Amino acid sequence: MPYKVLILTAIPHGVRLDKEIREIKEAIQRAARRDKFEIRMRTAVRPQDIRRALAEERPQIVHFCGHGLEDGSLLLEDDGRSDKPVSGEGLAQLFKLHADYVICVLLNACHSAKSAQAISQHINYVIGMNQEIQDKLAIAFAQGFYDALGYEIPDNIDIFERAFQEGLVAIGLEDISEGEIPVLIKNTILSQSTSIFNSRISSAMEVKQELNDVDIETLTEFLQLSGRAASEKRRALTIEIGLNPGELTSISLLSENDFAVELINLLQKRRLETAICKLCKKLASDFKGGGYISKLGAIIAKLNCQ
Repeated sequence: MPYKVLILTAIPHGVRLDKEIREIKEAIQRAARRDKFEIRMRTAVRPQDIRRALAEERPQIVHFCGHGLEDGSLLLEDDGRSDKPVSGEGLAQLFKLHADYVICVLLNACHSAKSAQAISQHINYVIGMNQEIQDKLAIAFAQGFYDALGYEIPDNIDIFERAFQEGLVAIGLEDISEGEIPVLIKNTILSQSTSIFNSRISSAMEVKQELNDVDIETLTEFLQLSGRAASEKRRALTIEIGLNPGELTSISLLSENDFAVELINLLQKRRLETAICKLCKKLASDFKGGGYISKLGAIIAKLNCQ
């Protein structure tokens, strides 16, 4: 399954945004692994457009190109097509809801570093600009960034840090004095879970493997520890992993321990890999930064969860 890049544009007057979008598309089309990426785009976005786009597209990379204010706010549009500033705190709350699948956010707008800092509470990698940046250099950075995402990079290299550095080089080749404007904010607490996605993007091919008894015991244990097997949370969990609550009627009245055991067994026996992947990501979100993440990461990698 391709990795989605969601491009959001706002205040689209002038030629810069059209050119930036074109450069991104061309960089991905040139990539050695261009079939691993899929571009989605929303233009002239309002706050509600961004909220809906994230929920509908479920992207791994979100790229905002537009304008920013000195206080760190991003300029969107309102219903009357007038400027609508949106604060970093508001954006952070939005991305918190989508932290299960968004890996990287690139705010290619002037003065966006403050918003990037706020968003980084919930997202693994966020890139912003710490001051004003020339249009041509913002485009050069985006071009270098996406060029690097398409490279064949060894598994031990952090692909997003490598792409960020490539973007800086692209700026430096144009104007070395502007090379310190983009900033990368990496959430160190989430870094372990991010490596799961890095290795997936860096690999050209991954083979799905069957879960063994240890994997099943691990998922059962973590499901109990997470509290998601509690009777009052079971319906929400069932919907979140893509099942109809009616399918679990026979086990809905079991104790937390028995419910967790039977749910994992049911998912495994019916080979509902998508549901298992969604469950793994929910649990990874619950335990991020803890010692459990490596075990969950191994299961996610084994199933080649997208």
